[in-house]
Amino acid sequence: MKKYKDLMLESIDDLTADILTENVVQLNKWGVQKRTAFEWMCYLTEEVGELAEAISEKEYRQGTNNQVVQEAIQIATLVLKIAEMYKDAEQAKKKGKRRVK
Repeated sequence: MKKYKDLMLESIDDLTADILTENVVQLNKWGVQKRTAFEWMCYLTEEVGELAEAISEKEYRQGTNNQVVQEAIQIATLVLKIAEMYKDAEQAKKKGKRRVK
């Protein structure tokens, strides 16, 4: 099986552009969502399963690198949204305001 080397995010600019594009796709598809932390975790877990499937398809069948990249970008987008929600909640807490219910 092929080994993949950590490239230390040398293509972070391209990846960031992909994430921002995926964010627009998700917003167009689902709109702005408000969910519990556990719902967000379920969505993330489902996406990780799709990445695992894409990697398996790539390594053992006729899957493509692009399919793996697409799934990874979807996960990165969702993870950053979750981080942003929690960061915002912490900042609001420090300011004495609570935006997340």
